[in-house]
Amino acid sequence: MTQELVFLAFAALIALCSMMVILSRNAVVSAIYLVGDLFSLAGLYASMDAHFVAAIQVLVYAGAIVVLFMFVIMLLNLGPDQRQHLQVSAPEVGVLALTIIGFLVVGGMLLLGQPTGVTGPLTAEAIENAGGNTYTVGMVLFTKYLWPFELASMLILLAIIAAIVIAKKEQNKDGDTRRLAHG
Repeated sequence: MTQELVFLAFAALIALCSMMVILSRNAVVSAIYLVGDLFSLAGLYASMDAHFVAAIQVLVYAGAIVVLFMFVIMLLNLGPDQRQHLQVSAPEVGVLALTIIGFLVVGGMLLLGQPTGVTGPLTAEAIENAGGNTYTVGMVLFTKYLWPFELASMLILLAIIAAIVIAKKEQNKDGDTRRLAHG
């Protein structure tokens, strides 16, 4: 019963922080809410006894990736006039997205039914017999999901490079005569 309450508390905190990431008008504030979202997700993992995944969540995502996002946000250096051009009606878009996601989740639960337990090759007993949670996560991540893992890292790198190129082109349009290669 207590574990279910902790799970529900973290799930509610995740939903709240995710909604604030969408609804926030300032990119830095959105990134801070994203940190709260990722820490809540780590707490959710920890409540399900996946302590290694929780630690990796905090170290990799809440630590490194959000710092990288902040670096790109600061590199773009959007002024107040540029922010106004990027803004859409955030509350309406957030409510619409939340409504669609809610309908998809409820519809999926109604169509598929409630899960009754974990079956298949990765049950709790099979994980313990295989060497524990950390070993099993590592084996699955670097065998079955190696290409999606590498693709995600390349996609993040490509997005960062694209943001830098776009920021440099905008600086050159504003009267800065430096070439892109010279920096």
